[in-house]
Amino acid sequence: MSTPVHSFEVTTRDLEGLPDARGDSVKLMFESNYGVDVGAVRVILGYQIRATLTSEEAERVVYDLFADPVIERGSVDSPLLDDKSVFPDSPQIVIATGFKPGVTDNAAQAGLDGLLTIFPHLAGRAEMVTSRTYLFWGVPEGTTTEWLASKLHNPMIERAKIAQRADCQAGNWPTLDFPDRQPLSHQEPSVVDLEVSNEDLVEISETGLLALNLDEMQAIQRHYRSDEVRAAREVRGLVPNAPTDVELECLAQTWSEHCSHKIFAARIHHVDTETGEDSTIDSLFKTHIMKPTLDIQSEVDWLLSIFHDNSGVIAWNDDWSLCMKAETHNSPSALDPFGGAITGIVGVNRDILGTGLGARPIANTDIFCFGPPDYSGKIPEGLFHPSRVFRGVHAGVRAGGNESGIPTVNGAIIFDDRYLGKPLVYCGTVGMMPRRLPDGRESHIKTPTPGDIVYMVGGRVGSDGIHGATFSSIVLTEESPSSAVQIGDPITQKKMVDMILEARDSGLIQVITDNGAGGLSSSVGEMAELTGGADLDLSVVPLKQAGLSAWEILVSESQERMTVGVRPADCEAFEALAALHEVEATAVGTFTDSGSFIVRFGEQTVADLPISFLYGGCPQLQLESEWTPPVHEPIIFPRCDAAGMGEILHRLMARPNIASKEWWVRSYDHEVIAQSVIKPFCGVNHDAPGDAAVLAPIQGQTQGAVISNGIVPRYSDIDAFAMVAASVDEALRNAVCVGVDLDLIAGLDNFCWPDPVESATTPDGRYKLAQLVRANRALDEVCRAYNLPCISGKDSMKNDVVMYGEKISVPPTMLFSLIGNHVDVRKAVSSDFKKAGDLIYLLGETHQELGASELAFMLRDESDGMSGIGGDIPQIETGRNMAMYRALTAAMSQGLVASAHDCSDGGLAAALAECCFGADSGATIDIAGLESDCSHLDEWGALFGESLGRILVSIAANQEEAFLKAMAGNSCTLLGAVGEGDDITINYRETEVLQASMDALRTAWQGTLDGGTNQ
Repeated sequence: MSTPVHSFEVTTRDLEGLPDARGDSVKLMFESNYGVDVGAVRVILGYQIRATLTSEEAERVVYDLFADPVIERGSVDSPLLDDKSVFPDSPQIVIATGFKPGVTDNAAQAGLDGLLTIFPHLAGRAEMVTSRTYLFWGVPEGTTTEWLASKLHNPMIERAKIAQRADCQAGNWPTLDFPDRQPLSHQEPSVVDLEVSNEDLVEISETGLLALNLDEMQAIQRHYRSDEVRAAREVRGLVPNAPTDVELECLAQTWSEHCSHKIFAARIHHVDTETGEDSTIDSLFKTHIMKPTLDIQSEVDWLLSIFHDNSGVIAWNDDWSLCMKAETHNSPSALDPFGGAITGIVGVNRDILGTGLGARPIANTDIFCFGPPDYSGKIPEGLFHPSRVFRGVHAGVRAGGNESGIPTVNGAIIFDDRYLGKPLVYCGTVGMMPRRLPDGRESHIKTPTPGDIVYMVGGRVGSDGIHGATFSSIVLTEESPSSAVQIGDPITQKKMVDMILEARDSGLIQVITDNGAGGLSSSVGEMAELTGGADLDLSVVPLKQAGLSAWEILVSESQERMTVGVRPADCEAFEALAALHEVEATAVGTFTDSGSFIVRFGEQTVADLPISFLYGGCPQLQLESEWTPPVHEPIIFPRCDAAGMGEILHRLMARPNIASKEWWVRSYDHEVIAQSVIKPFCGVNHDAPGDAAVLAPIQGQTQGAVISNGIVPRYSDIDAFAMVAASVDEALRNAVCVGVDLDLIAGLDNFCWPDPVESATTPDGRYKLAQLVRANRALDEVCRAYNLPCISGKDSMKNDVVMYGEKISVPPTMLFSLIGNHVDVRKAVSSDFKKAGDLIYLLGETHQELGASELAFMLRDESDGMSGIGGDIPQIETGRNMAMYRALTAAMSQGLVASAHDCSDGGLAAALAECCFGADSGATIDIAGLESDCSHLDEWGALFGESLGRILVSIAANQEEAFLKAMAGNSCTLLGAVGEGDDITINYRETEVLQASMDALRTAWQGTLDGGTNQ
């Protein structure tokens, strides 16, 4: 007899003054994304429970679990649409949506946990799924139901049913059946014959989504021709001269661009046609990232762990360490914005948990790059509108952080047409760990030994996330697999985090890492390097669905999983602790010193891969780069009087890259765990932008941590060297604005590049690779000059989309994140002007540097391309900048600085407006003093140029003398004073050059991305 399915529905009560927030959100989405008024919208939440419930139990479930009886109506086994007291008028259209079988349903999992709390006897005998039903009244003629449905669900992971007008009139409502998973048929490991032609080797890679090139396939082919390898395989009962599918998948994951960073490890022949340089670089990473950091490490004692763990670790003080990691989740976010983003944020949380012997995540960062939210051009088939991607990614990161209890404290959002294909979704996490554990071990050092038991902890393995690593290593196409998409479950992960940290403090963990890209293949394989081998049994791995093949279990990237090494003597205590926290922990293998990664399925050996070949056998890429500076049309400046310049500033402040992101940021919880000092917004109305986050992680202590970022992708249109230099300087400048300790700062470099390997589909590969070379040289030069080591980073090198013959590539982009110490958070400085009469100074030199500026792009867009973006791009003067930064932070420590705000996007005029927003007042300044910095500086360069190393500060008038003494020897120009009125007035030798109303500027600045009609 089959188990019955009970249907529960919940909707908002129709009460005066009580909106249906879910319905209003859908209505707003259609208006803002597509310009369509779909009329009134209501939403019904659906829950299906497969379990044996009495009628009394079912009635109890409605209001004890699903509905708030004050503001919601609920029903059981009866459609709310049939209840005229709830919906007096039949809707015009009804669309029901729900997940496909096998897709993670977090709401259902949370609901099931609640159900078992009410009825414990149902444990193991109940299943749950959720759905949403959308009701429309007033959809305009010509708007098809199919089009509406396409905007309300993602067919890659969701299903939908529609009731047309006639169905609604007849009361035939759409219902979704309980989504039973189709049983999988376990496939025995197969042998892959590699004794084939080169063409066939390439075809094996392409059809298997292995992302391996011919050289790599040939290296694998040669490995299996080795007499030594064949002899060892015969002993284990494997076919001696050919890999199993398990081995080939494991090699593909390990050697993927996503996991092994082959382009950064490549040998590059570089030519510069401008200078005549002809040189060879043996690994950009080793030459320009690792070497500078190792040189800095030799001079300091606080760099504890760099490059070899899940995140970089620095000594914060004698008792605590800080760590940080930033990842990207670009390809999955293009296919499913919500799922890709939530997986990205919970995944980088696990990187922190897997650092050393386990660190606690204490803060998140998020930096997004999207197509323009008001994009009106053609969207290639298979891609989503940028606004839909924006909303989905934002919701995913919000859910991942908020539901995990981790504050989101710092971020940025960048818009550019070229992110239409692949959005860039940078997710970062800061962690904290005690320097030493109760048993005396240093927490940043993993201590595995042969014989330790391998545990998989947390979630189960499913078919989701298969080929995620290799999928992220290739160009996105219309054939990209849905299996690469995962949806993270932050609530399950939160329980696992708590359990792991308790196990760490109890001395039960010898080694730990997360199951991210490549799943068990990656996590067990990488830790096997530390002991010299591992033996893994896939037959005991807990599965979401039976029938997965061995290779699928090995490389699946199903979320919420950690791999932990535990001494045999501690296994009982470890398993008991997991049970106490309701976390699944399964012994799946043993660490060895055999020299091989052995994978079994029960008694059958399905893989035998020597560690030396797995991690050292991939051939080094040999690449060609050639740099020729691009040529751009010059900027055409319009003729403007002071009011016209004010209008220019008005339009500039409304551009998405500069406009306030408050509407979106406010939905993140940045106060959870009560450690924020400098928050995302500041000022009298708490709406002015902050420069960096300042946290006080230890309750009652005044030492703090600073987190900032810098990202300026538009500069790479002229020179990627300048782009990276500006990004590093911006991150440091933002940190300086809050008073960072410049003797303890560290950075993270995250490169996202279009494919830089020359091929038939990428004929400009040499130029893109040359951009990467120049970018790395800038990182090397600037980080050395600022004594700013890169402790972690990541690269994503295939950010291209080809959809039905149309290629879209992202601009070369590097995010630079910074983490640093703050000596005393009580002296932290915010960006908002404090009071009328305070003096306004500009620190740093201003030059005529408008090339690729935000103003240049605005004038280009407004002129339909008649105006170009050419001109001098901001150049960096690290020595001059660092001297000023040190003088300023010293002045801050003396209490001499009332506010500090960096000058970046939009230049001085934009920075001035943002500082005024914080004070809710205007200002009057004179820019004549800036001429001493640059003989050919004009009003455009003075107002909107984006010269690096500049900070706008305000000081109390009675502290001017002391401030100037502290800043002696540095560029320090008095501009004017904070006013009491509502205007910004900018003069040149008492002649007005810009006049603008603060109210009008604020309205423009806050209106573009306010969640309204312009998203």
